[in-house]
Amino acid sequence: MNPQLLKSQYDLKPICDISALSLSLSMPEQLLISVSTKADSLYRKAKPITKPDGSIRQPYDAEPPLKLIQRRIKDRILKRVEFPEYLTGSLSGRSYRTNAALHSGAKIIICEDVENFFPATSNERVLDIWLNFFRFSVDVANLLTRLTTKGGGLPQGASTSSYLANLAFWNSEPRLQLKLARLGIVYSRYVDDIAVSSKRSLSINTQTDLITQIYGMLRRHGYKAKRRKHETFTSGKRMLTTKLVNNRKPALPREERQNIRAAVYELEQRIKSGESGTEIRTALNRVTSRVGRLGTLHRTESIALKVRLRKIRILLSH
Repeated sequence: MNPQLLKSQYDLKPICDISALSLSLSMPEQLLISVSTKADSLYRKAKPITKPDGSIRQPYDAEPPLKLIQRRIKDRILKRVEFPEYLTGSLSGRSYRTNAALHSGAKIIICEDVENFFPATSNERVLDIWLNFFRFSVDVANLLTRLTTKGGGLPQGASTSSYLANLAFWNSEPRLQLKLARLGIVYSRYVDDIAVSSKRSLSINTQTDLITQIYGMLRRHGYKAKRRKHETFTSGKRMLTTKLVNNRKPALPREERQNIRAAVYELEQRIKSGESGTEIRTALNRVTSRVGRLGTLHRTESIALKVRLRKIRILLSH
């Protein structure tokens, strides 16, 4: 079966003026215009995210009425887009596990990371999405751009941002994916993580060409790769995709599984020492989330840990 061009699709009628947008969102036209003029000020900083490399990522929460407007934009416009399977981030039914599974059983995996992806997704890039992907009018595209950007880029944490991030390369990514598929190479993107893989060995020259093509796509749209995060994995050694071991099927790294077990044991010891209160409950919720993640990939391993966490909850409730 010959590979085909797989691209994001939006088949609804384009929105041609602001009054039609108002009807689509069931929001007053004047409210949309008013909020768009002050949208940058309608965010608050959410809890910072510490990434594995120690750097800090600052997410934002939109405040009313912007939050409701963005939710309507997401539900009534962005969720109507059909995304190809090689886009796996922040979409219903897809996850980092889905992304990793696309590359299972490969002989070589090359991973790239986009530098400051959300801030680098500029107003101009978002305007291009509304104007040329959705084919909305200039007035509507400009209004939606103001309602979905902050400080010249995408605000991470806004309900619309992940969908727009998936459309960042809408006019070039499908052609790159098709070109690679014809060579037997799998391409995927999990938000800002790009991975390509092959079930056959690739020469150094072919690997270099692949990386050059990815970097070229990023550069054409105003992005750059985080070169220190570039990684190449080959079979016979541990292979990682979106932080999952991926030699045969997606799995958590052994050290992370050990750390989760250790975290449950530490909680048990804290309870035995008589600790209680908000801090221990917060720690319990955090560990419960980690055990839940373990369960999605290693169900049997997680069952005993979940039983132990239930016992901790019972002790804390008394």
